Amino acid sequence: MLPGGLDIRYLNVSIFRLPVRLFITKFGSMKTQKLGTALFLIMLLAFISAPIVASEHVVDLTGDTAEVKEVEVTSRGLAYDVEEIRVNLGDTVRVTYINGGGRHDWVIDEFEGAQTAIISGGRRETIEFVADQAGEFEFYCSVPGHRQAGMFGRFIVVE
Repeated sequence: MLPGGLDIRYLNVSIFRLPVRLFITKFGSMKTQKLGTALFLIMLLAFISAPIVASEHVVDLTGDTAEVKEVEVTSRGLAYDVEEIRVNLGDTVRVTYINGGGRHDWVIDEFEGAQTAIISGGRRETIEFVADQAGEFEFYCSVPGHRQAGMFGRFIVVE
């Protein structure tokens, strides 16, 4: 409790896979407490409903008949705009990674050639590899801390 009856507490939440600390304040008067509670509940509702409104971006190339399956992946902050990529077993995949800011890359450990260099914002790099094993894999940014902050997605190879 601080002077003047102000009590500050924290609420840790995750919004779009990013940790956020909300400050909850509690004042002495009942009227102020009710107003603060109402504002907090409105903010909480907005944060909770945001992931429901934001749809998952999936690129499904399993029905594509092109010889090389092409996909563009762009990053904004610590997230990719594509959360899931689906291809068929044996497909040749061409990924163009466009860095929207900062220093990032795009990596899948299980496939040879499925890694861009770490590039700076505004740059792009194209890689090509063969999806030679079926299953669900993770693509991610290999810059320390970025994967843990939510910069990853699913790469699914269908038999």
